[in-house]
Amino acid sequence: MSSEFRYNKPKHSPALRDCASVIARIARQCLCIGALSALLPDAGLAQSKAQEAAATSQLAPTPPPEAASRVIFDGNQHFPENQLRQALADPLLSIQSQGLTAPLADDTAYYLEVFYRRHGYPNVDVNYQIRGRELQLNITEGHYYKLGKINFAGNQSFPATSLNDYMIGTTRARLSQFKKELPFVQADLETGSGLVKNYYISQGFPNVQVEPLQYQFDEALDEVDVTVTIKEGRKFVFGAIDFPDVPGIPVSEFQAKAKELTEPPKPYSDAAVSTLQRDLLFILKRYGHVTAQVSVSADMAAAKAGAVPVKVNIQAGPVYKFGRIVVQQRPNSRLKPDFLPNRFLPLTGQTYSPLKLQELDTQMITTGLFDSLDFQETPMPDDTVQLTLSPVEAKEKYFGIFGGYDTFYGVIFGGNFSDRDIGGEGHIFSASAEITGRGPTGKISYEDPWFLNTDLDFLTQVGIDDQSLYGYTFVDEYIRTNLTAKYGKTLTTGTKEYQTGVFLLLRNANLSQINITPETLVGPTSYDLVTFGLNQTIDRRDNPLNPHKGWILELAATDSELLRNYVNYITLSERFSLYIPVGPTVLAAGVRFGGIFPSQGGVLAIPIEERFFNGGATTVRSFLERQLGPKDIGNNPLGGLTRSIFNLEDDFPIYAGIIGAVFFDSGGLGNSPFDNFSTGVGLGLRYNLPVGPIRVDYGINPAPRKNDSFGAFNLSFGFAF
Repeated sequence: MSSEFRYNKPKHSPALRDCASVIARIARQCLCIGALSALLPDAGLAQSKAQEAAATSQLAPTPPPEAASRVIFDGNQHFPENQLRQALADPLLSIQSQGLTAPLADDTAYYLEVFYRRHGYPNVDVNYQIRGRELQLNITEGHYYKLGKINFAGNQSFPATSLNDYMIGTTRARLSQFKKELPFVQADLETGSGLVKNYYISQGFPNVQVEPLQYQFDEALDEVDVTVTIKEGRKFVFGAIDFPDVPGIPVSEFQAKAKELTEPPKPYSDAAVSTLQRDLLFILKRYGHVTAQVSVSADMAAAKAGAVPVKVNIQAGPVYKFGRIVVQQRPNSRLKPDFLPNRFLPLTGQTYSPLKLQELDTQMITTGLFDSLDFQETPMPDDTVQLTLSPVEAKEKYFGIFGGYDTFYGVIFGGNFSDRDIGGEGHIFSASAEITGRGPTGKISYEDPWFLNTDLDFLTQVGIDDQSLYGYTFVDEYIRTNLTAKYGKTLTTGTKEYQTGVFLLLRNANLSQINITPETLVGPTSYDLVTFGLNQTIDRRDNPLNPHKGWILELAATDSELLRNYVNYITLSERFSLYIPVGPTVLAAGVRFGGIFPSQGGVLAIPIEERFFNGGATTVRSFLERQLGPKDIGNNPLGGLTRSIFNLEDDFPIYAGIIGAVFFDSGGLGNSPFDNFSTGVGLGLRYNLPVGPIRVDYGINPAPRKNDSFGAFNLSFGFAF
């Protein structure tokens, strides 16, 4: 039995229409039952219930059909059906999953009207008919209007061009930035009127009034002009801010916040007052006043020349220290119960500070051991803060396959495996292997980031490299052990601002397939090497993976012994990189020096693979890798005892994550750091990834020597310097 339900939709939101639809349905049932009762006064109660059930059955929602309900559009002249279906994707999906009902049909018609209004059809009208499983949407589009001029009246403090952006911002956000003609959307303009008012309030006009918008429809031009009438009122700024003294907190801490609002005077607003209150509360917490209370009162009536005096009242409360640490581990947790308490133990007894807690939290998250680490801070009666940690552990084992290309190494393909939680202590085991156009490499490492429950990082590596290089093949078997102290501020990557390390390197190396002429230029071809080294890093960059400002200094010194050749040599190296933001660009500069000082024999006493090289993607980019400096008669690079590198680069945004670069490089290599000194100028592109940029550079050599190329193309990953 089929039925038809025709409905002219009122202009209400879906929630109101749902309520109205239910009420209308109940009313129709009551009227139907009442009419039947009047015609048949002698009918029994059973007959009345039967009639009620029959009437209810006729008005009941159509149950979910076995086949999908059909939706028909009628009257759509300016939009194709597929575009309308895309705009109504959610209500149409509800109809398919729940079955066709009057409320869902009503919602569909409503959202269809919204779509039309957002495209410049303010007089659109949509009603619907339900025929069993079929929903027909009858559209009367009405006239299309584009947005004409927006005229502002009464705006004395701000130009119309600034206010216009607030009025059209909501509409513009849905359309292409390059589209000049905007549709007339009344709801968006009403929203924009509110944004204009909020802007005035934020700029110190708390009594501003924006009158109801006036619309002028031009049927000839199919556009609507809008008039925005503004009554600005008086402008207020921050006047004197009075702070009480808080023992233990320098007055300069509060004065700095006051100067931000008073020198020069900033616009007064309630939002700025709330921000001041929040900032002062944070200062108090930094000094351990966990339960401090701050109230900020402004006396508008006492304002002179628009300057509002502000009084700050502070109830500091006691100074709290970090106290007990409680860990709420989930069942089947892999980390030992004492792991997190040991990591947070250095905080115990220290004056509470949210910055200290945030740094340690960042350090824990960047280990990769946790998906999340929530903590609750509870002030205790003994003036300590109990930390309750709720960790969600991450997957501890990872396996990955990777591939890529590098100008020097060619095609790269490899895989790696890591287990970040050995023994429930957060120790890390990893293994990796890769093969490139120059040969295979592989290594196994074991790391304890908290050696003996301290801030010392212990790392040991065992590896083998088999590389075909310029003029020879190099096989290297090595064992390296590092012990690094990390201290200072925690960086965004979880590392520390200062790192001081020592290391021991044992190496067995052999050279074969030597094509360098004469062969004696490569130095020892088979050797055992023992190296002891010291290094110091100071990292003041804002982000080690994508720096925009700051600097980094790296110093290293090693003492090496060639066991079979009885030669000892010392190596010193330095790296300094500086990053300066200049508007939207970043200016970077780098200086590197290195020197090898053998006990005897000069450069020929040092194996070729232990020497310095220059040229390539991270040094002087007008040369291919290793191609700057001394060479044999076959044009194979020989390396040198000393090296210098100078880099200057300006990075500028192009589009999205694509960055352009212009650079100047210079450097030398030989017995003096300025031997064979050469330069390079060029252009590059970078694409920023979360782990660093992919770089493409082309550098030109302005003054090439004999056998030097005019320029070089370099494709690589990471920063040049």
